[in-house]
Amino acid sequence: MNEKAVLLFVDDEERIVRLLKMMFRSEYEVYTALNAREALAILETVTVDVIASDQRMPESTGIQLLSQVRARWPETVRILLTGYSDLVAIIGAVNEGEVYRFLNKPWSQSELRSVIAEAVETARSSRAVRQNVAPIWEESKAEPQFSIASQLLTIEGCDSDRQEVVEMFTYDYRVHAASTVKEAIDIIIQEQIGVIVTNAEVGGVDMTEMLGEVARIDPAITVVVMTKTPQSETIIKLINSGKIYRFAIQPLSPNLFRLAVNAAMREHHRRLADPRVVKIRMQRDMGRESGNDAIYDSFVRSLSRFTEVS
Repeated sequence: MNEKAVLLFVDDEERIVRLLKMMFRSEYEVYTALNAREALAILETVTVDVIASDQRMPESTGIQLLSQVRARWPETVRILLTGYSDLVAIIGAVNEGEVYRFLNKPWSQSELRSVIAEAVETARSSRAVRQNVAPIWEESKAEPQFSIASQLLTIEGCDSDRQEVVEMFTYDYRVHAASTVKEAIDIIIQEQIGVIVTNAEVGGVDMTEMLGEVARIDPAITVVVMTKTPQSETIIKLINSGKIYRFAIQPLSPNLFRLAVNAAMREHHRRLADPRVVKIRMQRDMGRESGNDAIYDSFVRSLSRFTEVS
């Protein structure tokens, strides 16, 4: 893939898409659209690596557009740009559009450039994986079935809420439960966790930073976050820094929550098709078995520092 990556910016303000095109045209092949209809027409004819869409547009919102992109072109990485902290839109960005990042207007040019570069790398990696393991990407109308070896970790300080998640998935996956950050980290270090289901706060500790570190050192893990008190700023932080995959409001709707967790497990298995991700896990396992490995020691140290706040 030596050709330039392809970006598509969508915003109903022409001056904004002109500015974005000027910013990125020297590094990437850039397309622009003033509405969802124009954007979809471009996607029909051009292989787009990254789409960045405004939320509030005539005819269709950014989330509605990104949801269509996710369904039809899942390898295109999706970014939402908005000047509003609309809670419903933010939750939709996670659960319907599976956005990679959420950026508020006015954005920092350096931050936008950094996010676009990361998104391009992610898109190209995903496309390469898809070409080799296409069946993993196939959407099934039936609920996906995974091996009992697929491991889920639920982190929840409330005993009844934690038990609810355990009972919901105990026949589908191998389920681990933790009531504190320290217990959770011990399990993550020792087991090959596929999905983490956690409260946004555990024992008074904001989980965002720890989840971001987990995403960095074990990119195969996907995360579903729950909370009884959703706030725009918290969810934005969880998307951008915690790299979460899904978001759920408590009390949980069993059917919707099951769909969210199964989608997260499906994404985990897709990520395991990436040889780079598999290599990271293999190196960690080899280090644990030998008892003398820098990668495993670094992994343990990276997570263990969070036990100091629990």
